[in-house]
Amino acid sequence: MRHLLNPNWVFGLAVLPVLVLISLLSAQYQLIKSLLPPESVMWWQSLGVTVVLLVFLQASYAGWCRCKQQALPKAYGAITVVVYVGFLYVYASHIDTLFPRTIANWMLFDVVPLYPVTFLMPTLAHATLVLIIWYTPEEQPHKAGPTFLGALAVPVVWYLVLQVVLPLWRGSGSKFGEHVLVVALVAGTVIFLFLLARGVYILGVQRAGIWIKCQLVWKVLIGIVLPLLGLLVNNGVLFSPHFGASTGIFGNFTSPWFYGLALLNGILLCLPVPRSAGLHLVLYLGRGLTLAYTLYFFLVFLPFLPLSIVAVVAVGTGFLLLTPSLLLLVQLRELTNDYAVLRAFFAKGWLVAGLLLSSLVLPAVITLSYWHQRQVLNQTLAYLYHPDYKWHYELDTTALATTLEAVRHHKSNNADVLFGTHLPYLSTYYNWLVLDNLTLSNEKLDRIEQVFFGALPSKRMLLPWPRTNVAEQKPRLTRLRSHSTYNTQQGAWVSWVDLEITNPAGNSSQAEFATTLALPVGCWVSGCYLYVGRQRVKGLLTEKKAATWVFSQIKEERKDPGILYYTGANEVTLRVFPFAAPEVRRTGIQFLHKEPVTLQVAGQRVTLGNTNHTFSPTPVTATSQSSQVNYISAQQKARLPLVTRKPVFHFLLDVSAQQAANQGSYSARVDAFMQHHHLEAAHVQFSLVDAYVTPIDSSKAWKRWVDNHHSTGGFYLAGALQRLLVDAATVPRPTYPVIVVATDSLNHAVLNTDFSEYAAAYPESDLFYVLGPDGKVEAHSLRNRPLDAVDNAGFVALTETPVRAWPTAQRPRAYLPDDGQASLVLPTTDVDLTAANLAPGSWHSALLLHGHWLAQVLHPATSEPERTRAVRGSFRAGILTPLTAYMVVENEAQRAVLRRKQEQVLAGNDALDLGEETQRMTEPGEIVLLLVLAGGLLMRWGRTRYRLGKPV
Repeated sequence: MRHLLNPNWVFGLAVLPVLVLISLLSAQYQLIKSLLPPESVMWWQSLGVTVVLLVFLQASYAGWCRCKQQALPKAYGAITVVVYVGFLYVYASHIDTLFPRTIANWMLFDVVPLYPVTFLMPTLAHATLVLIIWYTPEEQPHKAGPTFLGALAVPVVWYLVLQVVLPLWRGSGSKFGEHVLVVALVAGTVIFLFLLARGVYILGVQRAGIWIKCQLVWKVLIGIVLPLLGLLVNNGVLFSPHFGASTGIFGNFTSPWFYGLALLNGILLCLPVPRSAGLHLVLYLGRGLTLAYTLYFFLVFLPFLPLSIVAVVAVGTGFLLLTPSLLLLVQLRELTNDYAVLRAFFAKGWLVAGLLLSSLVLPAVITLSYWHQRQVLNQTLAYLYHPDYKWHYELDTTALATTLEAVRHHKSNNADVLFGTHLPYLSTYYNWLVLDNLTLSNEKLDRIEQVFFGALPSKRMLLPWPRTNVAEQKPRLTRLRSHSTYNTQQGAWVSWVDLEITNPAGNSSQAEFATTLALPVGCWVSGCYLYVGRQRVKGLLTEKKAATWVFSQIKEERKDPGILYYTGANEVTLRVFPFAAPEVRRTGIQFLHKEPVTLQVAGQRVTLGNTNHTFSPTPVTATSQSSQVNYISAQQKARLPLVTRKPVFHFLLDVSAQQAANQGSYSARVDAFMQHHHLEAAHVQFSLVDAYVTPIDSSKAWKRWVDNHHSTGGFYLAGALQRLLVDAATVPRPTYPVIVVATDSLNHAVLNTDFSEYAAAYPESDLFYVLGPDGKVEAHSLRNRPLDAVDNAGFVALTETPVRAWPTAQRPRAYLPDDGQASLVLPTTDVDLTAANLAPGSWHSALLLHGHWLAQVLHPATSEPERTRAVRGSFRAGILTPLTAYMVVENEAQRAVLRRKQEQVLAGNDALDLGEETQRMTEPGEIVLLLVLAGGLLMRWGRTRYRLGKPV
């Protein structure tokens, strides 16, 4: 086993983990340094320089040993153990200084205070192994029995100390006594682990004696009994059944694969060496295959080794923490012996290559499984949020169900255990490979289950979030002022609306103000501000998901965030938090608009711009080298020719799994409707809708299609409506679709909150109709709350509704509603968002950006690759778009986190989300992985039990 001390191993095991630690802590320090007091900054820098110096010395010494072809001396092991244990002690002693409680948990990377003990433990383990090998030379006989007895004596001594010494100790509770206890615990732990590992090492190098004769017994104990017992205890099968079926103390190891691999690994270790070289090679490769399993649990429990002595003393099953380390030593011993025998029959290179390849089998299987889940998830999200209507989708729902279950497990959190439903390291790897370090919101998970597995929609899926009913808000708008300036260079108005908001006395001291503003066509937001105390803070334009996530985290701190973002195609929401009782806060929004406009702001009317200003009669066009976005004013639209298009009825038939038993009623129901309205087959189209949309080529054969259809999943009506609306908006025709939904219940349909972004598809009317089981027809709105019936709307589909044809009636490019309002005409090609076309604060830039967004809505397959370009374009022009948000933050640290989250979102799939909940970190005083804190807990336990001294 001496080859484990090769300098290459030293460099990899001792230096690389520390480099990772330096990188992670450096990134964390850069985020929070602006919030740290001087003392904290000093300790961050001091410990940082110390660890950099240590890794430099290690790397230099490892290189020197390699050049000299020398094994590491025992002095290296002793010095490394002392220095790094001392470093961890100092780190833990000042952990409250390094991570002050004033630093919000959401600003920290997961459990960053645990990083030092996690990444320094491999260095300590290797240094300990150096000492073991130097003090246990193979050429001399050694006895394992006394070594094991010595290891056992350490927890016995500590048990006696707790039972005998502490009750007699009448210390004053000084810090010196606490430090003495901690240092003694550290020394005892190091000695305990050293003796225990040395005993197992002796078993590995012995060639005779009682341990060799009884090797099957201790192999079964270490290889089978203890691993299975550890899984049973961790998963709550023994001693702790309250954890549940999908949680564990150290992670969710409830899968049968963990038990099966543990048993297989133990059996392979216990099998005798075959006489045949071929069979011996198979056994060697099999042990190599399960080596990855053993290494995984070794890494998982490596940071817990300092707690082993505490666990053995305080908890009866604490010795199970040592099982992975002991098992790894035994498995390496068997592989070393196998290699020594097999190299007489096979080339050394082939044996090493075979071991490496076999040990990579399990990681490869896991990676391929995760990669397949990533592909299935991306296909699912593309179908739901970025569909290519020319592509036929047929998803693997079995793999999708597995993926959804895994995502829900990774989203869950159990505060009663260390890792809950998560898998250490594997969960991180899964989040990175499958989810791009993002997640799926509960709403999106629900929607996927509704579409593909027929789950019933919940009401919250149909409520527009986070639009807020102004009447329910406690803070209210008490003063509204505005001023407008006409910019002759760009031919547009620049207007500021200043709001003074008051939280009346007696209201909540942590109230939030929220209001939604409907923006007329051609009106966009180009800036905002919020007073934080007496300082006017300018809004920062950032990616929308990152901004809303940071806003929710800051709200948990009850600080002073403000945010402004789109909640609809032409609606923006302003949110300001918090308000004391009573408190007056001031904020403002800047608008760019071509014509004078009237806005409703929190129940008050305000007119922006001079209504007497003469507006140019020519169309306004935002041009680029490859596209045009046309703004048609109300005056210009009034001069366009009026045309009347013919209706074409499009029936969307609910053939979902819930409707399968009642599909036979469609024939009489639809026939009666067609006869009542005198519809001919030439003016009727049909589509079958379940999880997918199946257009029927022949309107005469639709009944046969319904009878032969095999239902899949739920009633994905949103997808069917989007498909029809995109087709109607992108291909101008002399006809328009009248949508009739045939279903027994619209309540189980999967719908959007609205389809306002597809307004170009329905200039005649925003109504669609539901044909119920009784043959009655209800009207519903595509523009607002499509689930609710429109009162007194009637059936107006056959009423002639003229629309405006642009630019001419003979060769129309678009049909516009005759509503006396301005309209946009979208481009037929890609919109060019190069820097030359986007001037900061320009109305033409705003027109181009909004046209680009609407074009992506109507061409969803291109929206994902275009997203980053659109967000960067919004930043460049300083114009709010549906992909961005204006946010006011309080300090530079919040800005740094916001930028980091923004880059994370832009690097991932657009349909993925940031976590909804605040990421809570274990408080520094409760970090059970730190050895020194374990000592503090031990003292607290002893003092509490015997009621001696002051409480810790």
